[in-house]
Amino acid sequence: MVPTPIVPDADRPPGLQWDFTRSGVAKAAASLVIFAALYLLLVLLGLKLHEYVEALTIMWPAAGLLFMALWLTPRRNWLWILGVQLAIELSASAVLNDHYRFSTSLSYALANSIDGVVGAFVASRLIPTPGAPRMRNVLLFIAAAAVGAAASALVGAYGTTQMLGGEAYVREMQIWWAGNWLGSLCMAPIVMSWVVRLRARQHSAPAGSALEMILIGIAMLAMASWVFSAPPGGETTILDMPFVLLALVVVAAFRMPPRWSTSLVAATAILVSYFASRGLGPFAGDQNPFVRVGAVQLYLATLVVINFLLTVVLLEKRNAYQLLRTSDERYRNFIEHSSEAVWRVELSAPMDPNLPAGEQIAWLQTHAYVAESNRTYLRINREMGRTETEAQEWRSDMPWFAMFIKHLGTASHQAYTMDGLQFTVTVNSHARTYITGFRGVMEQGFLVRVWGVARDVTELVNLNERLRQNQDRLKLYARELVGAEERARRATAVDLHDGIGQQLVGLSMTLEALVARSPPEIRLLLSEATATVREVQAIAQRVIADLSPPGLYELGLEPALKWLSVYMRSKDHLQVALHVAVNEASIGIDLRVLVFKVIRELLRNVVKHAGVQAASVTVTHDAKELRVVVEDRGLGFEWQLSLFEPRAHGFGLWSVADRVRDAAGEMTVDTGPGRGCRVTVIFPLGAGAAALQSADATRNLQDGSFRSAS
Repeated sequence: MVPTPIVPDADRPPGLQWDFTRSGVAKAAASLVIFAALYLLLVLLGLKLHEYVEALTIMWPAAGLLFMALWLTPRRNWLWILGVQLAIELSASAVLNDHYRFSTSLSYALANSIDGVVGAFVASRLIPTPGAPRMRNVLLFIAAAAVGAAASALVGAYGTTQMLGGEAYVREMQIWWAGNWLGSLCMAPIVMSWVVRLRARQHSAPAGSALEMILIGIAMLAMASWVFSAPPGGETTILDMPFVLLALVVVAAFRMPPRWSTSLVAATAILVSYFASRGLGPFAGDQNPFVRVGAVQLYLATLVVINFLLTVVLLEKRNAYQLLRTSDERYRNFIEHSSEAVWRVELSAPMDPNLPAGEQIAWLQTHAYVAESNRTYLRINREMGRTETEAQEWRSDMPWFAMFIKHLGTASHQAYTMDGLQFTVTVNSHARTYITGFRGVMEQGFLVRVWGVARDVTELVNLNERLRQNQDRLKLYARELVGAEERARRATAVDLHDGIGQQLVGLSMTLEALVARSPPEIRLLLSEATATVREVQAIAQRVIADLSPPGLYELGLEPALKWLSVYMRSKDHLQVALHVAVNEASIGIDLRVLVFKVIRELLRNVVKHAGVQAASVTVTHDAKELRVVVEDRGLGFEWQLSLFEPRAHGFGLWSVADRVRDAAGEMTVDTGPGRGCRVTVIFPLGAGAAALQSADATRNLQDGSFRSAS
C-alpha cells in the first residue's frame, strides 16, 4: 500500500490519521504505550541483527515504525513520538551494551530521529494528496525513505567511527544507510497496509484462502531457513540458490493480500538478517565484513522492493477493475453516442467451431441475432433501406455479416476475431467505405456471441487516394529534378574541364616558359605563381571529379569505381577491395550514376563512422537484378534504434535508402555494435525494373524501401 502523507487536517482522510492528542488523555496515553511497546520490540530485534556488538546492524526495523508514526500523525504530535523514541533507544543501549558510552548512544538515537523526521517530511512533500494506491506514489515513498536513511547515516556513522576509533566513515555510513532504509521498506508497508485494512477498508484487498496463505508462509520461511542457515562453502544445489526465495516472494505478492504479503516478506527478511548476522548463508563466505553485510542488504532490499511494487500493482489493478464495473453505465452511454456502429450478436444455441464452414453458416442463419446495437448501427441500416426490425436479424445480405461469412473459415481458427475488413456499399447513390472488425466470445470451447464494430472511412480513403496521387506526382518531379541536376553537374564538369581547366593548363605552360627565360630576380616570383596555378588546377580537378567522376559516362561503372578506390586511398587513406563483375550494356546510364553515388556515399560513411581504414565493394548482377555490397569490419551501430532517431542532415543512410526506394530497389543493413556493417543494395533489371517502378508509387519506406537484418 502507498503510505498516506501528512497534509493539513482538513484535507486528510480521517480514517488514516493518527491524532492521539484529540482522543482524550487516557486514549492518548494508551496509544503512546502501544507505540512504545512495539518500538521497543523492534529496537531489541534490531540490536540482534549484527555480527558483533560494535558493528552496525544489518537491518533496523524500528526505522519503519518511526517513519510511519511521524507520517500518520500531525506535526504538532511529533515531539511526543520523538521523545518516546529517544527514551527507548537510550535505555535499551544502556542496558544491553557492555561498552556503553552516552555520547555514542545519543548520536545513534538522534540519527534514527533524523531518519524518521526527514523521511516523513520529504514524503509529505512528494505525495501531497492521499488516494488509492499508485505506482508513482510507491516510487516516491521509496525515495523519501532513502533520503531519510541517508540523512541519518551522516550522524550514525560518525558515532560508530568515534566509538571504534577507525577511519572507515564512508563504509559505515553506507551500511547505516542501507540498514535503516531496509528497515523502512520492511516495516512501513506493513503498518500502512494494516491501517488501511482497519480504517479504510474500501482500499484494501479481501483475504484469500487461509490454507493457501499458510502454505505459502511456511514454504517461504522454510526456504529462507534452508538457504541462509547453511554454513558458507558447503555443497550447493538449485534449492540452495537465493533466487528460489525470490520466486516465492513473487508468488506471495500474487496470491496474498498486501497486509499479509508485506508481513510475510518482512518476517523473511528479518530471519535472513538473523542468519547472516551469525555468519551463515550464501553471502557469509566473503572475508570483508563490508562486502558481506552489503550483499545481504542488497539482496533483502531486492526482495522487499519487488514484493512492495507487485502488491501495489496488483491492488491498483483490482481497484481499476472495480472502477470499470462501477463505470459500466457511463461506458454504455459512450457506446450509444459513438460515431462508430457497434452491435452484439448472440447465438441462441452455442456453435461448435469444428463444424464445417457450410454448417456454421447455416447455424448462424438459424441461431444468430443482433441482441444489442447503438444508434449509429441503426442509422446506417436505415440509410441502406432496412427497417429497425430487419436490422436486428442476421442477414447474409448485410455487408458486415457477408464479410464475416466470407472469412469464416479463417476466423473459426482464431476465436472468431477479425480486424480491418474493408467493404464498400452504395448509400443514396454514393459509394461509402467502411472498416469492420469482429470479436468472438468463446465459452467452454463454443461460440456464444460476437461483438462487431464498423467505421465510416470514406473520407479517409478519398484523402488517402489524393495523397497517393500527390506522392506519385512528387516522386515524378523528384526524379526529373535528379535527372536535371545530374545533367547540370555533367555540363558544369565539362565546361570546367574544357574551359577553366584548359586555360589553367595553358597558363601553367606559359609561366613555366617565362621562368626559363626570366632573370634571376623575378624567377622566384614566377615559380611561386606557377605553384599557385598548379594548386588551383588540382582543386579544379577535384571539383570536376566530384561533379562528374572520370570515366563514368565514357568508359562505364567499373573504371569509375576503380578511380574512386584510388581517389579515396589517396584522400581519405581508405583501402577499398573492389570486385566488379557486370555487363555495362545491361546497365542504363541513370542506374550507373545512381550505383556510383550510392557506393561513394557508403564509403564516405565508412570513413566518418566505422573507425577502420579498409572496406570492400562487390558489384554483381544477373538477368533480374543488380546487387551492390559494401562491407566493413568497423565499430558498427544499432540500426534498429537508428530507425527512430531524427534523420541527420546530408546524404547518409536515410538518404541512400530514399534514393534506392525511388529506383524501386531494396536496401538491407546488417550491423550491430562491435561487429561492423554490411549494406546490401539490390536494383531490379529488365522487365522487373519496369514492374517495380510502377509498384513503387504505392509502396512506402517501411513496406519495401529497406529493412534491417540485425
